[in-house]
Amino acid sequence: NIGVVPVFDTPPENQLNQMKAQKIILLAGVTALFCACNSKPAGHFCVSGKISDADGREIYLYRISANRSTATVDTAVIGNGRFIFEGIQETPIGATLMMGDPRNWENKTRVGLFVEPGEIVVSGLMVSDFSNVAITGSPTTDEQKAYENSLQPFTEQMTRLHESIKVDPDNATLRDSLKILRESMQQTSIDFIRNNGKSFVAPSVLMQIQGNLDYPTMKELYDALAPEVQSEAAGTKKELEALEAVLPGKPAPDLINKNPEGKEIKLSDLKGKVVLVDFWATWCGPCVASLPHIQELYNKYHDKGFEVFCVADNDSSEDEWKNFIAGSKVGMQNYHHILRGLKTLTDENGEFVGFDRSNDQSDKYAVHYLPTKYLIAADGTIIGKIGTDEELDSILAEIFAE
Repeated sequence: NIGVVPVFDTPPENQLNQMKAQKIILLAGVTALFCACNSKPAGHFCVSGKISDADGREIYLYRISANRSTATVDTAVIGNGRFIFEGIQETPIGATLMMGDPRNWENKTRVGLFVEPGEIVVSGLMVSDFSNVAITGSPTTDEQKAYENSLQPFTEQMTRLHESIKVDPDNATLRDSLKILRESMQQTSIDFIRNNGKSFVAPSVLMQIQGNLDYPTMKELYDALAPEVQSEAAGTKKELEALEAVLPGKPAPDLINKNPEGKEIKLSDLKGKVVLVDFWATWCGPCVASLPHIQELYNKYHDKGFEVFCVADNDSSEDEWKNFIAGSKVGMQNYHHILRGLKTLTDENGEFVGFDRSNDQSDKYAVHYLPTKYLIAADGTIIGKIGTDEELDSILAEIFAE
């Protein structure tokens, strides 16, 4: 899914508690409308603005690294219709200026910008809506807006196509047009990164589209970033490492978790067999639609050494997962099953604050969409990521000499 760079959204939920601990309260008064003009240390930034009818309320500035691995929040109290944030930020970093609950996606009092050294002024703020603001003093924010503007023609056409598809969901021409638009949109993002390797917007764009890229393209774009910019692409570096680990010929990363009966099982236990690893979920329509074909292949090749190892994205609906397998009419009881291992985190009030990914099996295979399938050779090495049923049929027919 290609669109607005994610650093302009809510901070990573699993860092909310961390950010609360780092909160700095900045009192804004009459003298705080503009940044002081006296000499400032290197990397000093100032973000200031006016907002009416909000005295005494808090306004937040979230600074979020492009790879979303670190985040800080500053808080100012609005006084006399003014606020100001000051601090040190040596290189540009994506940020969100907002009021209200950061986890409320319907909150209209938020605006994205890049915080960088210098004086940044935000104007046009309304107490209930930040959608028509203007930001001056941040060249990187200007670059971000230019990038967003380059995507606007695609997003408008895609919106119209989505509406048409709702009316006529079986129209193949509409779906083909949507696919072409998505590819063109992605190419626009790729070209931006290639042509703007020194821009701190580039790692954010790369982070946004990397789930749709193959390894060679992602590595090319990562390598094209300037060294000082590349440090903001740690998330992409991690993704490249995961993708490199599952290139054809590499030893298959082990997948380990408990099966529906509560017994720990491992992918490595199946060494000596050809294994289809299927990342799926009970709520995923295309995943469920692919199950009858998997059953056909299992029935055809199991006696020759073919196994199916399923990793389900159902950690929040474990009973549904177990019941689906138990009641399956397409042979799922014969496969090996584990959950993904993505745990939900909540605060003391039971509110969702993020995820614990420390046991996330999907991360080992850089899974970004479902279904995702990999084929593992009998010697435990990666044969490859499977794109289509026809590709899987052809590879298995060759392996088993059909």
